[in-house]
Amino acid sequence: MKLFQKVLFLFLFFFILTSVDVVTAQTNAISITVEVSDVPQGSEPNGLIVTIDKGTYKLSSKKADPNLIGVITNNPSITLRKSTNPNVYDINNTGVTLVRASNSSGKITKGDYVTSSDKLGIAVRSVDSEYVLGTALEDFDSADGLMRITVEPHYVLFNVSTGTNLLNVVRSSSQSAFLAPVDSLRYLLAAIVAIASFLFGFSIFGKITGSGIQALARNPLARSSIQINIIIEFILNIGIIVFGIVVSYFILTL
Repeated sequence: MKLFQKVLFLFLFFFILTSVDVVTAQTNAISITVEVSDVPQGSEPNGLIVTIDKGTYKLSSKKADPNLIGVITNNPSITLRKSTNPNVYDINNTGVTLVRASNSSGKITKGDYVTSSDKLGIAVRSVDSEYVLGTALEDFDSADGLMRITVEPHYVLFNVSTGTNLLNVVRSSSQSAFLAPVDSLRYLLAAIVAIASFLFGFSIFGKITGSGIQALARNPLARSSIQINIIIEFILNIGIIVFGIVVSYFILTL
């Protein structure tokens, strides 16, 4: 009889444990409570994306908004909200949550990055180096609906040209209200390396060009050898600039 009770206890224990894991997988997110004043009256706020603009929380309304905060939820894991203000909502800003999405930028598959869109509060598939809301945890192919994602607002670099990546990073990082210290350091270091390589390369090239012209004026008979030296040094300087850009790219992708 005691053996049967132990087996029954273990069975119930594992059943409860499994059930708790399933619930957590659906609602595993850390919530904050903020006022979002532009949620349309009568609409369902659950899953809408929230951003911040000049200290004001509002629904996202532009593609790849660099100031994304999180997603409105009707079922937070834990909430400390006591306000009676109807415009105050629980926002999941990390962990697993539901987001309102659309396939207007293509079908979303599990593992894809998702970001904000031009449609108020709606997420779409991310297809470029840009600021994203998080990662899809399931396939989604509908004009409108809810899907599970892991919320983790951050900047993502795709495998496109290095120059495009650097320009996107500078543009997005300058607009972003929130950057992790490590991300800020990476962006700053990458910018310093890239700018330093350009300045060093062009300053050295300017000096070489000036000295080369003077050498030609003093010794016209050595024209060919002087021109060859100028060309070689020019190529070396271009190499320095390219090397600086490559180093900046690897700093950003670490």
